[in-house]
Amino acid sequence: MTRFGLPIETVSDNPIPGMVMGYVSVRGKESVFKEDHKKLKSTSQAYRATKDDRDTVRRELEKGGFSIISESLLGFSVAAPGGAYESITGAKLHAKERFVYSAGGYSQYVTHLDIVGDKQPMALGVGMVKSKSLKIDGIVLEKPRIYHAVFPSPIPPNSPKYHLRVPSDVALTLNAIAAHNKGFKGKDVLVAMPDSGWYRHPFFTANGYKIRTPVAVVEGANRSKDPQGHGTGESANIFALAPECDLQPIRASNDSGDLVGAVAGFLKAKEIGARIITCSWGGDGTYPPSGLPDEADMALAAEIQDAIEHNTLVVFSAGNGQFSVEPQVQGVLAAGGVNMDKNGNLRASDYASGYQSSWFDQHIVPTVCGLVGMQPRAQYLMLPIPPGCAIDLDEAAPNDDDPSTDGTLADDGWALFSGTSAAAPQLAGAAAVLLGAKPAMVPAQVIEALTETAVDVVVGRSFPQRFNSTAGPGTDLATGAGLVNVDAALQYALSKF
Repeated sequence: MTRFGLPIETVSDNPIPGMVMGYVSVRGKESVFKEDHKKLKSTSQAYRATKDDRDTVRRELEKGGFSIISESLLGFSVAAPGGAYESITGAKLHAKERFVYSAGGYSQYVTHLDIVGDKQPMALGVGMVKSKSLKIDGIVLEKPRIYHAVFPSPIPPNSPKYHLRVPSDVALTLNAIAAHNKGFKGKDVLVAMPDSGWYRHPFFTANGYKIRTPVAVVEGANRSKDPQGHGTGESANIFALAPECDLQPIRASNDSGDLVGAVAGFLKAKEIGARIITCSWGGDGTYPPSGLPDEADMALAAEIQDAIEHNTLVVFSAGNGQFSVEPQVQGVLAAGGVNMDKNGNLRASDYASGYQSSWFDQHIVPTVCGLVGMQPRAQYLMLPIPPGCAIDLDEAAPNDDDPSTDGTLADDGWALFSGTSAAAPQLAGAAAVLLGAKPAMVPAQVIEALTETAVDVVVGRSFPQRFNSTAGPGTDLATGAGLVNVDAALQYALSKF
């Protein structure tokens, strides 16, 4: 199979890294990896392992050189040298280059690791153990995930480009100020955000936001750094809507800022008991899909499902042209994009993905929308970032698609960017307002309140180069239920639940 005349997958010359991130599924009553595993069950209970079996597997993994990063009822996020994976599976690790959509519709080759051997499944990055006595269902190597985007002053700079600021403009546009004036600001609701990292920008200190000490799940990564700037900037969207929530940043990137520990970050968010997990990242696959999700995607889908069943609201960005399993899982709040122009007109963002799931009960992605810019660069929200980070440099520089810049300096700690990476934390902030007011609400009730009260958007299309779904009256494939309306959703929740 090819894309743009290039092979989807090719052999890589890149070496295997010293430490490899992975996921170990412990055997429950049923296997995530059995022949018909791609028909995800309506509940994750059958995949959950007993405590005794998890303890046994943990001991064996640690004896075999694996470090346990985080744990759930279904399995472990782990890190180990490549040789440890080869020893337990009786196979070899090979590097492959896979052609994927990256931010803004660009495509590029990204290195993936594969477990190759006679007794291994024909699925990228999935391995089976050579010993049947171990209570291991399967081993999955982490697939690189894609950011859904993309000592400074606490005051944002001016830019000649039309844009919105945090917190004021975002809060006003999404009708959160009315909720704030009633005293509902998401007080003490714990929101976890696995992402590129988090940097203590003076913007957060000046506004008095509550941020817990960041944690890092990639070995050797500095928990106080964010080389990309993605996690720092997008987190400001949460506080725009829920200024009194608690944020737990989780760094899932390596020293280069690559998102190599996304699954580990998600499991860590589950482990700390977050009420909301917001994820501005995902994978990318062929659209329309030629088959069913692969084993790695199904393992993560089961973990997502398990989090929801334990009363955690899970938010995933719909993607910026990507087709990804994460926002398609039933019960996920999938965040799409709506753009408001300088005249107040609303339209579907052509930067955002929008489609009907081919896999999970014809689920519509997105569920509801936040604020997202338009092509070519979605330079729309002025967000705080580490000075001189990758985003600071990229947005301040012209490129071939758009020779204009965001109007900021490359080292000032501010940049104009958005994508559905911004919409996901906006929805997380909206949800935190509701849960702060009504803590007993379950995820399905939060989603009901947000969708039933959303502002209908009837103009525009989702990412036209790939999906081209049209907005129209009522729920549609471009914008889902429409643009979130925080105060209306709050009133709905207060009166119904």
